[in-house]
Amino acid sequence: MRNSTRTLSTLVCLISLGQLASAQSSAASREVNFIADIHKTPDVEWQTELRQHNGWRGFVAQHPQWVVEFNEASGMPRRAFGPPIAVEGANPDERAMNFITGELAGFGLPVQELVPMSTAPANKVTYVHFAQKHVGLPVLFSHVMVKLDAQGHVIAFGADTFDASIVDMQPMIGAGTAATTASEGLSGVTTTTDEGLRILPVPNGHTVDVRLVHEVTVRTASGTPGRYQCWVDAHTGALLHRQNLVVSEHDHGDGADDAADVQVNGSVYTDGALGPLTVEGLPDLRTTINGNFLFADANGFLPTGVAGPVSATFQLRGRWSIVTSGGSNPDFVSTLNEGSNTVSFDADANVRERTAYYHVSSIHNHGIAVLPGFTGMDIALPTKVDVSTATDSCNAYYDGASINFYAQTPGCRALSLYGDVIYHEYGHGINDKFYQSQGGANFTNGAMNEGYADVWSLTLTENPVMTLGWKIGYPDSYIRRYDMDPKVYPIDLVGEPHRDGEIIAGAWWDTYRLLGFDMSLTLQLFSDAFPGLQATAANGLEGQAYRDVLLDVLQADDDDGNIANGTPHGLAIVEAFAIHGITLLSNAQFTHTPVLAASEASPIAINATLNLTFPFSTYVDGGDLHYKVSTASSWTTVPLNVAGSNYSAQIPAQPSGTIVAYYLSAQDIYANAFSSVLPAGAQFEDDTYLPFYTLVGFDLQATEDGDNFSQFGNWNTPVAGDNATTGQWEYGVLIGSYVTPGDPNSIVQPAEQHTVGGELCFFTGNAAGPNESIGANDVDGGKTTIMSDPINLSGYSNPVFTYWRWYTNNSGANPSTDWWQVSISGNNGSTWVPVENTKGTDRSWRRKAFRVQEYVTPSANVRIRFVASDSLRPTIQLNGGSLIEAALDDIQLWDGDENTTSVEEAGDIVSAVYPSPANDALNVVITATDLRALRMDVVDLTGRVVLTPSVANLVAGQPHRIDTRGLAEGQYVLRLVWEGGRSERVFNIMR
Repeated sequence: MRNSTRTLSTLVCLISLGQLASAQSSAASREVNFIADIHKTPDVEWQTELRQHNGWRGFVAQHPQWVVEFNEASGMPRRAFGPPIAVEGANPDERAMNFITGELAGFGLPVQELVPMSTAPANKVTYVHFAQKHVGLPVLFSHVMVKLDAQGHVIAFGADTFDASIVDMQPMIGAGTAATTASEGLSGVTTTTDEGLRILPVPNGHTVDVRLVHEVTVRTASGTPGRYQCWVDAHTGALLHRQNLVVSEHDHGDGADDAADVQVNGSVYTDGALGPLTVEGLPDLRTTINGNFLFADANGFLPTGVAGPVSATFQLRGRWSIVTSGGSNPDFVSTLNEGSNTVSFDADANVRERTAYYHVSSIHNHGIAVLPGFTGMDIALPTKVDVSTATDSCNAYYDGASINFYAQTPGCRALSLYGDVIYHEYGHGINDKFYQSQGGANFTNGAMNEGYADVWSLTLTENPVMTLGWKIGYPDSYIRRYDMDPKVYPIDLVGEPHRDGEIIAGAWWDTYRLLGFDMSLTLQLFSDAFPGLQATAANGLEGQAYRDVLLDVLQADDDDGNIANGTPHGLAIVEAFAIHGITLLSNAQFTHTPVLAASEASPIAINATLNLTFPFSTYVDGGDLHYKVSTASSWTTVPLNVAGSNYSAQIPAQPSGTIVAYYLSAQDIYANAFSSVLPAGAQFEDDTYLPFYTLVGFDLQATEDGDNFSQFGNWNTPVAGDNATTGQWEYGVLIGSYVTPGDPNSIVQPAEQHTVGGELCFFTGNAAGPNESIGANDVDGGKTTIMSDPINLSGYSNPVFTYWRWYTNNSGANPSTDWWQVSISGNNGSTWVPVENTKGTDRSWRRKAFRVQEYVTPSANVRIRFVASDSLRPTIQLNGGSLIEAALDDIQLWDGDENTTSVEEAGDIVSAVYPSPANDALNVVITATDLRALRMDVVDLTGRVVLTPSVANLVAGQPHRIDTRGLAEGQYVLRLVWEGGRSERVFNIMR
């Protein structure tokens, strides 16, 4: 069982743009990132110290209310903004340079090494960008930016420069050796190209290791083609960085009337492969007449200006696209008669070729409308369809010079049938060429690249569901969607560009939604923010890029140059980004020691420190403590008292035997109440992100910590019914697993157990070592269970279990589709009642607490069990396979005085449940409603809660209707639980 090898046998397709992330275990293992900590949040103390340095103190003395975020490695101001600053100059370039040499003189920028990149005017602002060159060599990731408002005043700047004077400029290894190092581990290498020497700043805590590197481009032709950008240390020969830049996922006639005119049509899918074929004009199509090239208009109409009859050659190519299949460009010859003619490509090009051509023109025209003056994609882009290889399928990619769509397979439709896929891949081209047009910048950040490729698609389709029905036989299948389950920073960062890109793309979709589906306004904001070059951030610095986008969007919306006093649409924008964890307080971190236990009859003091990345006090509007007692259905909110960075509040004294759940939140001036939450995600009120739990008046009775205490007897694994083929529960020393080997913040299975000073715990399988792929010995092909021996609770007054758990489920082909389940039995395992059921991920140790009597009657034969599963579901894409890791530690049993109330004496409060069998509705009549923390659940025979009816309108003695239309036929248990009691009734559904 230990160290068994796992293969992703369930993966049928690798979608470069999408939901299928087998690339994580293949492409990710070939890539190398010099950013070691992708989830790093700013060091509050160090940011505070940097603000005390003379450079910033002098600047802010002259310009109060400005705020800054420093590059903690270089000590330079990475991004600063504030009220407008007037500067002299005849044009934006002069103003920017005068600002740099004057206002920023205290920072010691290497002005003589700055070279202009671009001046990018947008609707309300102008960006002036510079890069740094040292003795003629580019300094990678250097970027000086000055942003000017419409009046030419400076409203933001960034000064990411580096001291390159310490670099030994004499390389110790040659280009040939560097090329060999860059190619190691890659298959199908076709060429290696020496791009020359570069200077690479490598962050190292509060310093920068500045390296001389060879830049090498390695091209591969195994499966999806590769174009790897590599940086090899010119002194040590170490491969510091390797990233695949292949991202997967003219004259008209004179209009004379006496001529042969032609309308060129084709049947295409305008709304995906499940929509109808419609006859559309093929825009911008090239036609050859008498040796001359003529181009149709945007509707496929061509007034040739040539008298008929005349022979014309039609090719499936135009101003913006050349479509080929197997290297062949579809064409046909037709005779045009005098007057109106109509021709069709239906007989001479297949539907995939026609659809791809049509949509490339659509996205090209969309791109130039959003970015006026941008001409980088004004080319006939090679558009290759029905691509076939022996090792890859179900794919689409942009390789820097063409967009490519794989042939249909028995498992998936050709993605050239989907406009949104075509827009996505072409969007990579817009990203790529626009950044290059800004002085040679690179759209470096993979998550931003994938997310913004989706934004190009979303803003054209205005449809949040991408590629509906792409999986043959599954009409509800899709690659990504943005109208449900929003991805949140930093919780959902996994180190895979498509997944992480959903965070920023989702923020833009929700901006559009909250702006009242006003696409014109959304595109104006997008157009103004796009030239900010946020995506020049290195992979691993997604949080930095996302925060920069939000600031640029707010400044694009601003009407007076000062976002501190709000912007016209600021509430909608900030709320949209906050849904995805990107807020003005994104890096505000509460520091808090959880109160695990408390004494009865005394208030519970909650104290925390709110650590801000930079002086965002302008945006902080207080914080709240949220708590609820035992099974209360709603949170009570208490404002936190603020004294500087210290936040405090009290939970009122509770009687012995009470469990209190709580979490903390900070809010900003835009009324976003969840700018910062501790524990992260606790506001979602489900089993995924648990709150803190405090036990009031309880005494510890027994512990299983895997190290010094094993007071529950044996833990049994496997048990009857377990069928996981790998990743079964084990006991021992953890070996962590990572999306990116060596990057601790891309962790999937934990590397450390929970017990202070301990070494051992329970976990679902170890890989052979920390550099194995994330698919090595995770839970595969079924479920794995660990279950206690019978525990005698017959003598306990108010027993409570607590445990610490880790569960990850958001990587692989079908993330967030498999269950973590915790159940308890009061009859030695004959029946089970669910305690936790979640399909969500939390890559951290979280503590769960629950009162036994709220689930089963304490007895001499109580068991608890923990199940992690990789379910095989034939009706789900790729059988529902995903990457599952779980761990368990510090299981404890507590007992306390029973927290009794008058409702305990209510006994069995259910007087009737009818009809049974039921069809679409079930009626329940209860005898009392003044029950503290009343909850109603419908449980199936596996012990899973399948329905939680509302109890808001319960009236004693009157029927309460429960809608059961969503339940399958079978037997269920209706369970009512309140503080101090429970009632259950069995009923059936039959149709």
